[in-house]
Amino acid sequence: MPTSGHHRTMMIMNIKPISKELQLRVEDLKNKMTPDSYKYIGVDEGWYLIVADCDKDLTVINPDYQILQIKEKFGGLRYYIKPINATPEQVKDMNKVIRKYEGIAARTCEATGLPGVLMKSVGGWLKTLNPEYAAASLHYAKYEVINKPPSDQEWSEAIK
Repeated sequence: MPTSGHHRTMMIMNIKPISKELQLRVEDLKNKMTPDSYKYIGVDEGWYLIVADCDKDLTVINPDYQILQIKEKFGGLRYYIKPINATPEQVKDMNKVIRKYEGIAARTCEATGLPGVLMKSVGGWLKTLNPEYAAASLHYAKYEVINKPPSDQEWSEAIK
């Protein structure tokens, strides 16, 4: 059976695949999505632990919270939620948790979970990747490190 390019690169770089347990934790996040949400977790496996840990911390604050969407956008993690019967203080704490994990994702390769940096494709697509992995990967070989990442203001404007 042929191996996908991603998995072949992971094997060459001696990077362990994610565990079945982590795959199930991420799959279970779909059960927390609002009924009208598209049941899809839009990040690659390198960020699975980040989104699973974010959910764990959010659940401690607000056990009944719902997920609107989890995705990658402009190379960063976006984790959108709907607090349920939460106090203003809980909502504030939940937003802090989300910002914390979005910050972790900004320094983590979305494909591998290794340390990563913001990279840009020839076509302008942004993705947080490990440069060594990107260079060895057929799909990401033409991505280049962005030497000057966008400022917080530029990120805020981009995600509005």
